[in-house]
Amino acid sequence: MQSIFQLCQPRDEVLKGELREDIFAARLRDVMDESADPVYGDAAVFFDNTYPTTGLKHLLKDALGRLVGDAAGTNAILRLETAFGGGKTHNLIALYHIASGGAPVKTVAQLLDAKVKLPKPGEI
Repeated sequence: MQSIFQLCQPRDEVLKGELREDIFAARLRDVMDESADPVYGDAAVFFDNTYPTTGLKHLLKDALGRLVGDAAGTNAILRLETAFGGGKTHNLIALYHIASGGAPVKTVAQLLDAKVKLPKPGEI
């Protein structure tokens, strides 16, 4: 079996020592105000750097279903319970980008199946 060091290649900014720790402090408000670092504020860059976990896909499907009125039998309240650094804000930023219509169509197609209805840009 190969080790993680054999299987994974660090990103260029890590290898060059240019990774800024401040970009790990994501704030949904900054994304909404368009003052966030592009790694969070630019939907294409954000999703290029986001691994689509099963949990993220479920959250997006359920929340978007509620937003467009297509979620019969789904809980109206979703509680994100993870430890510090567990991805709560990251999930909310992903939902914001898709609900606001800012996420690239190709990205949305990779995250959600074709049956999931999306809000029209500006509708939410």
